[in-house]
Amino acid sequence: MSIFVGRQTPQTRLRIWAQYAKIIEQHMRTAAEDARQDYFEYLYVHRDDNQRTVQLVAGQHPISTNDDGSLQTEGGAALVLSQDSTFGHVASFIYPYETSRGPEKPILWGIFDSPADAAAGKWLDHAVHDFARCCRASSVVDQTVFRSDRLRMRWLRFRSWGLGLRGRLPCCTKLIRAKPSWIRRSVAGLVFVATSLATILNLPSMLSTLSGYTVPALWAKWHSTPPADKAASSTHQALPPVAPSAASGPLTVIPAQPEPAIAPSTAGAEMHVISGRYTFCPTTSGQSSSKLLNLLYDVRTNAGRVAFFNVHVSIDCVLGKQPDYEAKFNRLDESGEVSYLLHVPLVRAGDFASSRQWIDGGRDFSILRSMYSDNGSIITIHRGDDGRNPLSRFLPHVEGSVDILFGPYAIKESSDDDVITLDLNAPFLDTAALQQATVIADRLRGARAIPAPSLPSPLNRGRS
Repeated sequence: MSIFVGRQTPQTRLRIWAQYAKIIEQHMRTAAEDARQDYFEYLYVHRDDNQRTVQLVAGQHPISTNDDGSLQTEGGAALVLSQDSTFGHVASFIYPYETSRGPEKPILWGIFDSPADAAAGKWLDHAVHDFARCCRASSVVDQTVFRSDRLRMRWLRFRSWGLGLRGRLPCCTKLIRAKPSWIRRSVAGLVFVATSLATILNLPSMLSTLSGYTVPALWAKWHSTPPADKAASSTHQALPPVAPSAASGPLTVIPAQPEPAIAPSTAGAEMHVISGRYTFCPTTSGQSSSKLLNLLYDVRTNAGRVAFFNVHVSIDCVLGKQPDYEAKFNRLDESGEVSYLLHVPLVRAGDFASSRQWIDGGRDFSILRSMYSDNGSIITIHRGDDGRNPLSRFLPHVEGSVDILFGPYAIKESSDDDVITLDLNAPFLDTAALQQATVIADRLRGARAIPAPSLPSPLNRGRS
C-alpha cells in the first residue's frame, strides 16, 4: 500500500483478493506437499476466485462396512479461507473429518481484516497447524493422535462459539490484523518503559550483590579521602617503643591486630563425619550393614553442607549386572559418576516397629516417613572433581567388590519428578576447613595429627 492511501476500505479489500489469494494458495500447496511424505491421506488445494475461496482439502477413505454391504467412508476435512463480498473480511474455517452418518459443524478459526492480513506473518502456519491437529483428533483411523489434539479441538470449538457470539453484536467482531492495534501497541510500550525503568533502578542493587558491597559502602569507599599522616603513622608503628618520661605522662601502646587466618563463614562450622560399612548383598553382609537407608538418612541430614565421608559399600553381587528397578536398592555406574537408587518404604506415622527394619543406630525413626518420595531417592557421587582438595577420594569397585568414599564432599539436594537427588562433589576448601578435614582424616586413619606450628606474637618479638 502506498503512502497516499489511508485506512483500508471494503473496495480495497475486495480489489486485492486476487493478489493475495495466490500467496495463500502457494502456502497451502507447500503444506500439501509436506503431508505427502508421511500422512496417510493426500491433501488437495482448490482456489475459486468467483466464490473468493481457497481450500486445503483431505481426500476420502473407507473406515468400515455397513449392514447392506456398502462402504462407510470418512472425509470432508478442510481448511477454508473465504472472503466476504460486502466488507472484504476473510474468514477461516476448519472442517473436521465427517462420516456418512452425518456432517460435522465447522469451526470458525478466525476472521482476518483483509487478504493482506491473512497472508502476512505466521497466521497461515498457525491455521494449518490447528487444521492438522483437528484432522488427527476427528479421524477414526488415524492412530497418531495425541491427547492434546483432542483438547485443542475442544478449545477451538469453544473459541469458535465465542467468536460467533461476538460477531452478532455490533462493533464487537474480533479481527486479526498484521499490524497490531494502537491499544496493543500502547500497552506494549508501557510494559517496555516500566521494564526498562525497573532495570535501571535495580542496577545499583544488582552490582552491589555481585561485588559484595552495599550501596552506602561503595559510596563511602569512592568518596573517602586517605588521612595525610597515614604514611607517618605507619612509620612510627614500625619503630621500637621508647620508654615514656614522667613529664610526658603514661603512654599506652595498642598492638595492631593481625588479619584472621580463617574465613568467618567457616570459623565456627563443624564438619560432620559420615561413617559406615554397607552392602547391596544382604546374604553375604558379614560386618557390613544392609540398611542402606542409614546412609541416605545421614546424607540428607547434612544436605547443603560439607561432610567428611568414610564409607565402604560392598557391591560384588550387583557389579556388572543390569539394574533391577523393582528392587529397593540399585547401583548405576555411568561415565564420571556412580549413583545409588534407594526406594524408601512408605510407613505410617508413629509405626516405629516397621521403621526399625530400615534404619537403626540411634537415628530418629519419625524422619523415615518424611524421607519418602514416589520415585525414590538417588545419591550420585561425582568422581571427576577429586583434584579440588588433597583429601577427597572416591574409588569405585575396588577389586570388583567395594566402593570406597573418603574425604570431604559437598552435598547438594534437588528434586524433580518426585525424585530426590543428592549430589556429592569434592569441594574447594579454605585454610580452616582443610585443617579441620586433615585432623579428621588423620584420626580416622589412626595416625597422630601433627599440630600446626605456632607463629610468634608481635609483642614477644618486640621484647626479645
